[in-house]
Amino acid sequence: MERKNWFSPYDPTRRIGSVISVSATELIINLSKAGSGEPSWSFGNRIAAGEVNEFVFIDIGETAILGRLVKVWIEGGERLSVDGLADKPSENHPIGLVQLLVSLNPANGRNYKGIKQHPRLGSQIYSAHPYLVSIIAEGKQDEEPGQIHLPLASLPHDESVTVHVTPEKLFSRHCAILGATGGGKSYSMTNIIEQVIKAGGKAIIIDPTGEYESLGCDSYYVGNHAKATPFNQLTFPHWQFTDSDIRAFLRPSAQSQAPKLEAAIESQRLVSHYYQNNSFGLGITSEYLLNKSGQLKATYKSALVQMNSHNQASPWSFALTAEQIECECVYPTANYGKDPSKWGDRSEADVGHCLNLISRMKAYASNTNLKWMIDAAGELKTLPDLIDEFCSSNQNNNVIRLDLSAVPFEANSREILVNAIGRKLLSVARQGAINHGAPLLVFIDEAHQFLNKRIGEETNRFELDAFGNIAKEGRKYGLNTIIATQRPRDIPEDVLSQIGTLIVHRLTNQLDQEIVKKAVGAIDQRSASFLPVLGQGEALLLGVDFPFPMTVKMKRPANAPTSKSAGFSKSWKPLQN
Repeated sequence: MERKNWFSPYDPTRRIGSVISVSATELIINLSKAGSGEPSWSFGNRIAAGEVNEFVFIDIGETAILGRLVKVWIEGGERLSVDGLADKPSENHPIGLVQLLVSLNPANGRNYKGIKQHPRLGSQIYSAHPYLVSIIAEGKQDEEPGQIHLPLASLPHDESVTVHVTPEKLFSRHCAILGATGGGKSYSMTNIIEQVIKAGGKAIIIDPTGEYESLGCDSYYVGNHAKATPFNQLTFPHWQFTDSDIRAFLRPSAQSQAPKLEAAIESQRLVSHYYQNNSFGLGITSEYLLNKSGQLKATYKSALVQMNSHNQASPWSFALTAEQIECECVYPTANYGKDPSKWGDRSEADVGHCLNLISRMKAYASNTNLKWMIDAAGELKTLPDLIDEFCSSNQNNNVIRLDLSAVPFEANSREILVNAIGRKLLSVARQGAINHGAPLLVFIDEAHQFLNKRIGEETNRFELDAFGNIAKEGRKYGLNTIIATQRPRDIPEDVLSQIGTLIVHRLTNQLDQEIVKKAVGAIDQRSASFLPVLGQGEALLLGVDFPFPMTVKMKRPANAPTSKSAGFSKSWKPLQN
């Protein structure tokens, strides 16, 4: 059973050496008990006594310093003293390099910012008891009463010691889970989600691969998923996307096609709004198109003003908008420019400029993989409506999963969908449905697929920046994100800089390591050197609310994610000679 209270870090049985050299950030120490090749034990507790990544306490009187042993060596003249083949081990004098982490009060464990006082030569070094290290990392001495503690991880060399983290430290400044494939990133994500469910938190999980279907929460599916039913299948109707989303989806040229597309959408909204009661006398045809050639502009503008006063989000037909674009291709004035109050005849030149846009829209309209957004079935629940209902609910113990595995990548529809979800969440937060009294967590797996995305060419490029905006301003509304990615270099640096807590699993790519070091000032070269050699499930826990970077072993979730790899040995059948 774990201890409950702080106790003295200076146990004589845990003394391992003394200081022989002092610099601003590091110490060189004699390791008097590190040359035997074996750890020692005290009351059933293992004393590493000279292992790399071991935590140590330095006794400097009224203040103590917590440090990390990052290098151990023996001077050249003694290198043969550790040869295990010798009949009698020779006496040697190992040396260690200690990285200074944080100053603390040895009486109660409260830590100070930075190094309050440096040690003197001869200061004694003690192997840190793992429980004391967990207390310092958790910052329990400075916490307010009544806070929830999530059992997030354990110490790598002593799994009996659990590292607890409060939701405020973990989520309030956003959180990122980083790591290469196979490092345990998905397990950490699942573990945190399970802790949120147990603690009664409120969260939305954006699951692009269906990896988290084993979680015990309500699941909703976008697209033609095998598990979708009329009760859990969602659509995101095209007319609920913003104009910028539609332009990003259709990629019209800025000079000639974009104005015609916007005019066609407005006309189709008018058709949808007035075709049953055409009190304005608009030129609506039997094919549900609005004919502008020879029509009065004032009539059109009056109808548009009245429609917008009733409903700015009037639905419109995607399939008919392609044909409506041709109706928009008219001369701006009638009678060869003599009558500016009316539109002129059809302009074949304008139609020619819009032909590739019209063809693209017709192809998308007939694409069955895009039916979740293009002229979607009206009887299914829409994703924006689900978000409104979920955020306005007074129940805190509520977690839902949005399965996007059936949404294709073609036409950038998946990226545009996730960006629209982020924009909707931020809009709901600004309206007050999400606040500090009812905070919402948004988990995004495979975040590199959706963040830092630009669609289009130089002349008509569109930024998908909704979650970047959430990272920058969501915190003040109680809207916080937890992103998971195996490619930190694909996450915008300004987004990573807004993230207060990082759980970094093994990273072998040098560019990924550099991005993490640039984004978080709390990580240094010594701590970053452990990233390529972290074991499976091990992670570096760091952030602005943690006193020092700490290597932990993330706890396994109760419901393992469905991460799958190819079973070559089981599926292959060797040829018989």
